[in-house]
Amino acid sequence: MIYLTEYDPAGGLQDRETEHWLGRELLQFALARDYGGPYQTVQKGYGKPYLEGTDGIDFSISHTEGLVVCGVSGRRIGIDVEHIRSFDERLMERICTEEEIAYIMAGKEEPGTREEKFFRLWTLKESFLKATGQGLSRPMRDAVFFIRAGENQRQDIMGTVSGWDFSQFRYRDRFIISICEEETNNDL
Repeated sequence: MIYLTEYDPAGGLQDRETEHWLGRELLQFALARDYGGPYQTVQKGYGKPYLEGTDGIDFSISHTEGLVVCGVSGRRIGIDVEHIRSFDERLMERICTEEEIAYIMAGKEEPGTREEKFFRLWTLKESFLKATGQGLSRPMRDAVFFIRAGENQRQDIMGTVSGWDFSQFRYRDRFIISICEEETNNDL
């Protein structure tokens, strides 16, 4: 299940503290509502935090200027949110493949299109790295995505990573939210 909350950014360190506090509050709300929580979060070293004393409950929290998102699932999950804004092209060249760069640059004359496409790819890559627990220890270029317009203005997401389900949506025309969950085994 995905939970989110908005806040009014004040700027600087105060926003980071607010985002972390809201993330923890969303997580505890989700755990109480969906799993009868509360549960204690534990983090060893730089690895992905986990819930102590649970088996099979995973979570992911992400935040950006004005929005905090939390995903809780019975499968491994990663979630990422970004505010659509301008970006440094050197970052795009560092994390994207040539095919992804061509996708971003197509239609660059349309205001906001290039930025939205970049953050669609960025959040997909981040959600995958968060779900696997590898974080930025794995190069973002390893996860390659292709996004096409589907029926009913839906985005079809395809990628080079197998074993994972991806979904993505815009929120309030300012944010991109991407979710990556481990595929379920339907053979059981």
